[in-house]
This record gives sequence, C-alpha cells and structure tokens, in this order.
Amino acid sequence: MNFQKLFFKFVIVLTYLLRVTLLVLPIALVIVTTKEGGWRYGFTFIQNNLDVAFFVSFAIGFLVSMYHAVSFDEVEGAPAQNYMKSHQVVYVKSEITLDEVLVWLKADKNYKDVRHDNGFITARKKVHFLSADKVQITTDNGLYTVKSSPFATWWFIDFARNYKTVKALSKFIKFGK
Repeated sequence: MNFQKLFFKFVIVLTYLLRVTLLVLPIALVIVTTKEGGWRYGFTFIQNNLDVAFFVSFAIGFLVSMYHAVSFDEVEGAPAQNYMKSHQVVYVKSEITLDEVLVWLKADKNYKDVRHDNGFITARKKVHFLSADKVQITTDNGLYTVKSSPFATWWFIDFARNYKTVKALSKFIKFGK
C-alpha cells in the first residue's frame, strides 16, 4: 500500500471516529452525570465526571469506526471515491436490458417494492433491524448507474452494506449472473 492511500484511509477513518464520538457524547454525558454515587461492582475507579463520558464516547467511536473500516476493506475493489461512504454510486456498461434487471430483482427475495418508472428501476433492499435501503438503477445507452443509499440521509455508517449491494447489482448487470 502506498503512502498516499494509507494517509487517505487514515483521514477518512479519523473523520468517522470524530463523527461517531460526537454522536455518542451526549448520551454518555447524560448517563455518567445522572449516575448517583460511585460505580459499584468492582468499577470503583470510575467516577462521575466528564472525563469518563469523553472516554466512553471515544471508545465506542473507535470501535465502531474501526469495524466500519475493516468491513469496507473486506469487500475489496471499491474505488477511492466510494471508500467508507454509505451512499454508493457505481457505473456499469452492459448490453443487458432494463427489463431483464427488473425480472432478476423481482425474483430476488432480498429486494422488495421493485418498480419500473420512466426508464429507471427503484427498489428497497431488506436490512436486519433497520428500515430497507433505497436502490435505484438507471440506464443511458448501455451505461447503467446503480445507486444504493440507507433509509435516512443522515445515516453515515453502514458497514459496507450499500457497497455490497451495488457491487452485486453491477456484477449481475455486467455478466448476467
């Protein structure tokens, strides 16, 4: 791995760490400051102060960010502009028709609400414990645009779920399997 790629990944992971830490910090502050007395059951070293809340939010942010980065690196083949993004866009050239893609999506049990409207396909991909992800496929003279995004625009960590979706869809569009 070259230095530029390593630095790029480090910066991206660091921004995710900061975002998750800031998201968890208010919850940790409320829990730590509303706790009465010292922590019991062997945790007497933990006191009720802001340092504990900062540590807890950083620790949770670190674990979630690292798991997100590892799960994204596990998928392999992602372009640099898609690294650790929850909103994924991939372009694929193919001779397959949009109707064949529609039939394949309707046959797959992981997709629901599959519709064909005005030259593009919309669907929702089932996700465990969350609302379904949004999928959109459009074509322009054999160039397909495959988009996948989480159920909410503010959702920024998906553990490479949307990239796996666009990768599987683009593989089918390109090779027909």
